[in-house]
Amino acid sequence: MAKSIFQFVKDTLPKLGSVDPLWLKQEEVPDFKTVEMGTAGPEMVLLHGLFGALSNWDAVQPLMAKYSKPIALSFPLLTAHRSEVKVKSLALFTEYFLRTRKMHPTTLCGNSLGGHVALRLYLAAPELVDCLVLTATSGLYEHSVDSLPVRPGRDFVLEHMAKVFKNEKFITEEAVQEIVTILNERPHVLNLIHAARSAKKDNLKDVLCEVKVPTLLLWGEDDQVTTMEVAEMFHKLIPNSTLVTVKNCGHAPMIEHPEWFADEVEKFLRKHSRYSLPSK
Repeated sequence: MAKSIFQFVKDTLPKLGSVDPLWLKQEEVPDFKTVEMGTAGPEMVLLHGLFGALSNWDAVQPLMAKYSKPIALSFPLLTAHRSEVKVKSLALFTEYFLRTRKMHPTTLCGNSLGGHVALRLYLAAPELVDCLVLTATSGLYEHSVDSLPVRPGRDFVLEHMAKVFKNEKFITEEAVQEIVTILNERPHVLNLIHAARSAKKDNLKDVLCEVKVPTLLLWGEDDQVTTMEVAEMFHKLIPNSTLVTVKNCGHAPMIEHPEWFADEVEKFLRKHSRYSLPSK
């Protein structure tokens, strides 16, 4: 009898260690929310960060769709059981998605927490990954939000966003209010703290040498969350990595500099992916 996707994912568990997401334990298929674009070229899964959302890829995804089939995948950070929001649990969540879609091996492109998840998935199931694109990734050191005020309000959100974006034009009233609304719900806050703490505890320094696939590191030179020092550490520790940086940019290069971001990913995939990209 053919092995079920649940069994494939359960077989990954020993490689991840102490993680037991409720959906996997109960064999309940996760609810996947995606935004999908592109008609030609290799598939690529886009993974957002802790305070991120599918909208983080709005500017860059249409540009990537010119040479690939980018799929933005939403993490259930606000609504899932606390056992499901840890870094390693999110890696299993992403693995289930890849196996369900029968789209592997694929390129994983992750920002911040999403990059951390991409690394954990590769280390547990390298056969699923073609290339890695990591931007402002956690997993070594970051000025993370692993503790929040009892009632995190507008001032906290403004302070956080000032660390994320170099250009103040991205700190819009709409974006601020969206996060304030999220943080008004105590269960949301607890889940975010749980996810952030799991990322902070999961240091990858000693295992990055095991990353063998081509890896592109895209970094903003003004990143205050995962600084350039962190970028250099990733570059030094991941054997087959390429580091490219951009000036006047913070923790979310795909938002602040989408054209640059998409161009660098295209150049990298044309050189390193096992799949052909459409001709220009």
